Amino acid sequence: MLLNWIFTALAVSGSALICGLTPLSPWWGLPLAVGLYAGAGIVFIILVLLSTLLLPKDTPSKKRYGVYHWFIQHTLSWVMLVLGYRISLQGAERIPTDRPFLLVSNHLSNMDPLITLAVFRKWHLGYVSKPENFKIPVIGIAMRRACFLSIDRENPRNAVTTIKRAAEQITDMGLSMAIYPEGTRNKSGEGLLPFHAGSFKIAKLAKCPVAVMTVRYDKRRPFGKIVTLNIVDMMDEAYVAEHQTADMSDRARTAMEKNLNK
Repeated sequence: MLLNWIFTALAVSGSALICGLTPLSPWWGLPLAVGLYAGAGIVFIILVLLSTLLLPKDTPSKKRYGVYHWFIQHTLSWVMLVLGYRISLQGAERIPTDRPFLLVSNHLSNMDPLITLAVFRKWHLGYVSKPENFKIPVIGIAMRRACFLSIDRENPRNAVTTIKRAAEQITDMGLSMAIYPEGTRNKSGEGLLPFHAGSFKIAKLAKCPVAVMTVRYDKRRPFGKIVTLNIVDMMDEAYVAEHQTADMSDRARTAMEKNLNK
């Protein structure tokens, strides 16, 4: 948690400096440090919001994406820490580190992509998301800079264009992509919604492996949540090349259901 260490160092050193230069009792050190940490976080968030408003709305190039990726992931990691989320990624050893891939998972909350981006710090990961999310002030611009792509499932022609662009980002930018085959949040939290097999067309076009993941939330904690991400299956390039998108969709769904029903 790079930002956490930076803010902690600033808070501790600032508190020590204030106590050393003023008649304040050393007992004030802890509340001062907490206040300075909170202040640093607030200033940082304000600066992030302001800088986001100044960013161009186009998708960044391959050369510039790494900077945005690093910044966004470390920011989200810090936000999850502050919100009290405890996140674990199981089965990470199954994910390739030498080539991009397509990530598919169940979808339970608006927090899902933020949590996933925060945890997947070893990988450059972009998302295919619904158009409404790109209309959110500030956040929509940040999503474009993070190489998120808008997909309109109600318009087949536009959806195919997005699928092709996602595949191009994998092949041309070396960027892994993530998509929710369910197409929308499962608000009930029970089982899985019907899958859109066309989501797996990204892997077919990019000729890349597919990582299948489940997301689980444990809300019993009074502060924050326990979130478990589990890589339950990996389809290699050979499997992707030899099978249709419907077969890939069925295999992913079976793997998710088996894990979620444990």
